[in-house]
Amino acid sequence: MRHVARVAGWVAIGLCLAGCAATYSTQMRGTLKRVGNRDYAAALARIEKPEGKTNKVLYRLERGLILHYQGEYELSNAEFEKAEKLIDELFTKSASREAAALLTNDAVRAYRGEEFERVMINFYRALNYQSLGLTDDALVECRKANLKLEDYAQAYEGKVAYRNDAFVQYLTGLFYQGAGEWNDAYVSYRNAAKGYASYQTLLGVPMPRMLAIDMARTAARLGFSDDQAELVTQYGLLPEELRPAGGGELVFLGEAGFVARKHQYDITLPIYDSDQPEHIGVTSQRLVDRYHRGDRYHSAPVKYWLRLAMPEYRAVPSRVATIRVICDGQRAQGVLVEDLDAIAQRNLADHQDEILLRTGARALSKYAMAKGVESLFKPDRDEHPSRQEEATWKGVAALMGSLANLLGAATEAADTRSWLSLPARVYMARVPVAPGTHDVVVEYLDARGQVLEAHAFTGVRVAGTGPVLLSYRSYR
Repeated sequence: MRHVARVAGWVAIGLCLAGCAATYSTQMRGTLKRVGNRDYAAALARIEKPEGKTNKVLYRLERGLILHYQGEYELSNAEFEKAEKLIDELFTKSASREAAALLTNDAVRAYRGEEFERVMINFYRALNYQSLGLTDDALVECRKANLKLEDYAQAYEGKVAYRNDAFVQYLTGLFYQGAGEWNDAYVSYRNAAKGYASYQTLLGVPMPRMLAIDMARTAARLGFSDDQAELVTQYGLLPEELRPAGGGELVFLGEAGFVARKHQYDITLPIYDSDQPEHIGVTSQRLVDRYHRGDRYHSAPVKYWLRLAMPEYRAVPSRVATIRVICDGQRAQGVLVEDLDAIAQRNLADHQDEILLRTGARALSKYAMAKGVESLFKPDRDEHPSRQEEATWKGVAALMGSLANLLGAATEAADTRSWLSLPARVYMARVPVAPGTHDVVVEYLDARGQVLEAHAFTGVRVAGTGPVLLSYRSYR
């Protein structure tokens, strides 16, 4: 009977752990609805602070971004700073949470943010500092973003993976240019061009022509005549495009929609009679290979089918197709510079084998645990039970094995957490203007060119010493 109580306790603990972190997107539904209605105070009041560290990074990220849109730039940066510190702490893994994840699912592990999410922290912090007039602090965030991307490039060298955020590199270049740090600006522009070459191939996002112009103008200013000539030939730049921009310039960032959200889907993979499930490392790697080969109906005898829960991104529909900026009678059409939906999809695909390997190993461990539970209730060899006692023991063993299988099935869930308040896409429009005060209107357009939403900025001051950055978010 002690065995029975113990197994029942395992089941109860497992079910409790499974329910702790698997409902994040459901919990955020009301908050996101309020964000979409621009009721930021209500959205902030709706977010519940988690008791443990499992979702604490997400709590800080969501609050930081909502406060940014609310115009509370100092409070926003304070939340983002807390998020970064938590992420650094969490890279020292919690042994207890890792052990719990082996018994239940990845959602009980503390969330540390995806690579692209961690870079977006520095992007928004730079915007916050720029809005506060703290240019040097904004540049610090630019350098932090550059360093993160350098680390990703080294970590994923030789692999197709998110390792260079072209848009963030481009924006850091504009920040450096505005501060008169032309060498740093040129390096960022070159890195952005490399990033957009990958974006074109992997995400279908081409490099904005204005970036090529920025590179060529900056090369000329630095005296890199050979580089400028190469850029002119490579991108077919015209003489009038190479002339330094006189006066000032407005750079507008139009954020649109909500980023795609993770959902769960299930797959089943065969464990053949020839497999040895107790050899978890070997068998889980075979499961990855079988998934890619698609040999789910192999001619070899199948011992059983293993159910695995995997995450996938599903887009949140947005009607916005582009933006248009109007200033002093000029109209500038926006271009897509960042597709976070596509980046999220690609980033998850790059980590799919790692997730599948871990999920397969966990499922095999649960299967081995169920078999081990059954064996606990078999009589020892030196015992000679009666037929009735043997039948009773077999029944108890089957029941306990079923309970252990129930634990495995009930606790198997994909980790569907992500930073949900991020936009789906970012567009950029640039307008040359004379120094002075200007009124600016941004229009968000659908695929037919119809205006979905418009927002006016009044009294925008342009000094003429560098680009002035404006941003606005549409939730349509």
